[in-house]
This record gives sequence, structure tokens and C-alpha cells, in this order.
Amino acid sequence: MKRTITLTWARLALLPVAGLALALFVGWSGLVSIAASSGHFKVVEWFLHWTFINAVKTQSLPISVPEGVDLADPLLVQRAAGHFASGCAPCHGAPGEKQSPVTQAMMPWPPRLEENVGDWRDRELFWIGLHGVKYSGMPAWITQTRPDEVWAMVAFLRKLPELTPEAYRELALDTSGGPAAVPALALEALGQAADPALADCARCHGTDGRGRGPTGAFPVIAGQPEAYLYETLAAFATNERESGIMTPAAGIHDDATLRRLAAHYAAQDPAGAPAPTGTAQPAAGVTIGTEGAARLPRNSLAADAPATEPAPQGPAAAVDPAAAHGAPVSPPGLLDLGRRIAQEGLPARKLAACDTCHGARRAADSANYPHLAGLPEWYVAAQLQLWRDHKRGGTPFNHLMEPIAINLTTEQIDALALWYASQPPGG
Repeated sequence: MKRTITLTWARLALLPVAGLALALFVGWSGLVSIAASSGHFKVVEWFLHWTFINAVKTQSLPISVPEGVDLADPLLVQRAAGHFASGCAPCHGAPGEKQSPVTQAMMPWPPRLEENVGDWRDRELFWIGLHGVKYSGMPAWITQTRPDEVWAMVAFLRKLPELTPEAYRELALDTSGGPAAVPALALEALGQAADPALADCARCHGTDGRGRGPTGAFPVIAGQPEAYLYETLAAFATNERESGIMTPAAGIHDDATLRRLAAHYAAQDPAGAPAPTGTAQPAAGVTIGTEGAARLPRNSLAADAPATEPAPQGPAAAVDPAAAHGAPVSPPGLLDLGRRIAQEGLPARKLAACDTCHGARRAADSANYPHLAGLPEWYVAAQLQLWRDHKRGGTPFNHLMEPIAINLTTEQIDALALWYASQPPGG
């Protein structure tokens, strides 16, 4: 006996409900295999990877390398090397370092990056580093407000395929044996060092706090006030001051360790640090080194900037160089503007002299304010930009900087960064 089923709109409307009910039943049954040991069916594995590739390609389309950021800059490469060693190499391996057998049992397993990084565009590497990948074990960058850090990681990844094991260890683990090295560093396991917390810090800052690698790769923390260093480490540890590099480094230590690290670096002498890259002296002329091209953001110093500041003509002669549309166009002009803001301030723009709190002659009770002389240009500019964008946390006195930074133009930020980078550390 033949039975006829008539399709009606009511019955069709029930199909999605029945499908959802079936899916919920299958999930409730516990029969779905979620075991990493069983792997995926080949067609499922292909579909998931295909979806992943297409998602990254599409969602990274609006991204481009920021103007003024050179991914081949050795300072940018150096800046992310230590973080790669502690945050990425444990799963992905590194030149001369095998992946742990544990990672090979993950599903999906982490690829060796030096063998696969060439398959991705710069914008795609940035997107993966910033956002991570769901259901893969690949985490997002701890903060979404520090694209400068992620671009540094992209720069390091571009360098990774050409690194020998020895070059990688020198870059990421400091095996040079120089003054910034950790003598007791155990290369196979940092935890075996005589002081593992200091060994972690030294991979970027050196034991002397003057920074490793090319001059300007890291801020000079030697001789900074102990109170400021401790409060900064504490802010990083809680992600109150956001950093995908410093929060993992500080967040694993207890309060006593953070205080010990602050005391160590506060006791170091910054005066032995080499002269800043691109040191600028008004009398002898100004040179801008490769350090200047590595920071983010950078908008007002063009590669073809004139060597001397042209004399303003006509109505422009009456415009204050500190005005929003009267900024200098040459390195010497910016340097002089930076000196003026640092030493004299701009009362008309509600800007006090920076040296009042951050200079060599600052008040004796300024233990919570850092010295700015000798800090890299990219670092000073990036911090001021973060404050101006309301994205910078930090010490209990952090709130004092935001109303100052919002009154700074981009040119004034460039000028201040250039001026302080040109001064000897500890000055």
C-alpha cells in the first residue's frame, strides 16, 4: 500500500526544528568523538584547514604594514626574539630546538614556523598573531591595543627561516657572553639558571638593564627609580598596563620577585649604555638612524626630510613652530621643538616642561616618575600615543599623563621622542 506525504509550509518549517533537535540529541548522547588521539577524518581535516585559511585571508584584508615600519629592521626583529623563545618556541620549536613530543599529540599539532611562515602574507601573520585561532591552541595576543608588538613578532618571523641555531640562540637567548649576558644561563632550560627570573628579564634587557642587541631595541631600565620599576612590573603583571610581551613575563612572578627585580635594575648604572642610535646634536648636525624607522606610530619625519630647517616665508613666519600646523619639517627643527617642550613647556597648549618630573633636575620626590633621557625614540613616541588614545595603563600616577598627552600633536610627540632619544641615558 502506497503512502503519500504531502509537503506543506508547516511541515517544511518543522525541518529546522527537527534538525536542531537531532543535533542536540547527538551532543547529549556523548557519542561524538572529541579525543585528540582519534584525529579527524581526512575530509573533516581538509574542510577545517580550508576554512581557517580563507578566514585569515578575508579578515586580514584591511590590514597593511604601517607607514614607517620596516619589517627588516634589526631592532624590530630583536624586540620580539625573547618573547618568541618563551611564548612560541615551546610549541612551535625553533632553529636547533625540537618540538616537544607532547605537541605532536595535539590536534591540530603546531607547525614549525620556520618551514611554514613563507606561506603567509605579512597582514595574515599579523592577524593570526593578534587574534589567535579558535579550537587550535593558538592564543590571541594578550592585549589588542599593542599592534606595535605584533608587528615586531611579524618581523621576527620573517627573519626566522634564515637563522642558524647559533644565530637564533644569540638573538633570543643571549649566548654572546658579553656584559649583558646571563653567565649562569642554562641554554636548554632557562629554569636551571642561578636566577631564573633575572634570566628571563636579561634575554631582552640584559642583566645591566641597558638592553640587548642593536642600540634602541629596548628601553634602558638601568638606574630607573626602584619605586617606578616595581609599580610598572606590578601593572604589567595584572595587565593594568597592557603588553603582550611584558604581561606574560611579569605575571608569572610573585610580589617579592618583582620587588627584587626592581631593586636589581634600579641599582644598575645607565651611564655605561652606548650613545643612542641616530644621536642628534644641534651644533654638529642631526642624523636619524634605523632606530627611528622601527617605532610605531611615525608620521612626521619623512625619509627625504631636509637636513636643515628652511626659513619660513610670508604668513608662515608668524606661526609658532609649536602650533598644530606650524611644526618643523626637518630633524634639526623637530629636535629644537622637542628641547623646547622638554625644558620650557608650552603654556599656551597647557603643556608643562617634561623635565619638571622626568629630567635630571627633577624634584627629589619624583621616585615614581621615570627618567626619559636615552629612551629609544620609538618607545617614547609609542607611550605618548597610547596615552593620547586612552589606551595606556600603568603605575598609580599614570592618570597624570593622559590629560597631557591629549594636548600633544603628532609632530610634538615626534619632537619629544627625538629629543629624549638624543640625550645620554641617565641624564
